[in-house]
Amino acid sequence: MTEDRNKTHMEDIIIHAVQTGPEAEPPADLVARIMSRLEPKRPPLLTRLRLWLLRPRVLTVRPITAIPAMTLAAALLALVLVTSNNPMDGGGPSLATVRFVLHDTDMSARRVSVIGSFNNWRADRSVMWYSPDAQAWILEAQLPPGDHEYLFLVNGKQLVPDPNAPMTSDDGFGNRNSIVFVNGEHEQTL
Repeated sequence: MTEDRNKTHMEDIIIHAVQTGPEAEPPADLVARIMSRLEPKRPPLLTRLRLWLLRPRVLTVRPITAIPAMTLAAALLALVLVTSNNPMDGGGPSLATVRFVLHDTDMSARRVSVIGSFNNWRADRSVMWYSPDAQAWILEAQLPPGDHEYLFLVNGKQLVPDPNAPMTSDDGFGNRNSIVFVNGEHEQTL
């Protein structure tokens, strides 16, 4: 109890001394001297770049100058779209003609299609036609280079792998898909 009282008394003496002590004005150049001793801290390059990119800027556009720039940009965009949509201009992959043949000597099938990775497995995109001379269902398709898995869809129900395909692969559902390799512009017959 006496110790707490002595502590409180000492605090009162210190507070009184601070409150009644003479106030000295700091030197006039104190701030300048402190600031001159501080070296500016340069942030890393990525931080400076991020700050530069995030800094708001005022962009002034006059319509008289914006119209030609927008016209030029639209023309360039149209040129890029036109050239990129035509793969036969040398910019895109070259297509090769692939001839799919499914022999059907007794004409047991009424309708045959080729479904595969090149047509998103859609039968309506690659319907074959029957050749009485060859006694076979035939389809010629333009395919880009690469390997393509496919099957024949007979009468809209039966999946038939190509008996003439050089390779097959497991489709993960118990079926075997035929594989055709396209490696150039030469015509291929299966």
